[in-house]
Amino acid sequence: MNLKDILVHIDHRPTCFSRLVAAIQLAKQQNARITGLYVIPHPYYAPHHRPPQELADEAKSRFVQAVKPSGLEMGWICVDNLKSGLDLPNALNLHAHYHDLLVVSQTDYDLPDRTIPPSLPEKAVLGSGRPVLIVPYAGQFNTIGKRVMLAWRGGPESSRALHDALPLLRDAESVRVISIQGRGGDEVYAAHSADICEHLKRYELPISCEKLNAGDLSIGDLLLNRCADEGIDLLVLGAFAQSRRGHQTLGEVGSYLLDSMTVPVLMSH
Repeated sequence: MNLKDILVHIDHRPTCFSRLVAAIQLAKQQNARITGLYVIPHPYYAPHHRPPQELADEAKSRFVQAVKPSGLEMGWICVDNLKSGLDLPNALNLHAHYHDLLVVSQTDYDLPDRTIPPSLPEKAVLGSGRPVLIVPYAGQFNTIGKRVMLAWRGGPESSRALHDALPLLRDAESVRVISIQGRGGDEVYAAHSADICEHLKRYELPISCEKLNAGDLSIGDLLLNRCADEGIDLLVLGAFAQSRRGHQTLGEVGSYLLDSMTVPVLMSH
């Protein structure tokens, strides 16, 4: 089954363009409806040189102009933080529950925005309950999902990411499945003889599989190096979480990729 409903975050940052282009690409591939979500920030954080509603209307106009040539069905959601009590992460997560995929951008720490929390991608992955496509802040991505790498570790997060990504994998020209044993060992890696590639063969996907040892490299570095070497245009992985001082955060690999990604990454938790 294809994706039917794609939700994309809309704002005024430079990264909005590449994020919207990626969402339109996927919506065209999947014949899906695309919905833009814009949050009017709390007056304390909002820029004071222009009325908030005027900025919201401008964002909607840009969204419509970008999507209209594609002929896709489109929708628009505008959430006023002051009226609704929903900040940006909570508004995105709430509305993501009613869509198949959420599209956000990687945080560019060199261009901070008071209205956008730097932790937005992490909060979306951990709180939306849906697969999240994170688009790097640097570069343009003319194709997404033609050459896919699936980082498989085993466990519920990996399984969730794989099956969330199946609508995209069916359209891929190649799917590279990589299992990596980290420097500290990975009990899931060697705990059983089950083979995810045997399962994926039932879908008649163009699969190749590989098991690696990270050696002196971090798992994140190894994944990104292989993505560059093999011309990968989408990395798929399960987002493992850890608890720190009572709060959930992404695990080491997920956090590293949010900071250092060079290709779009689809994460599920």
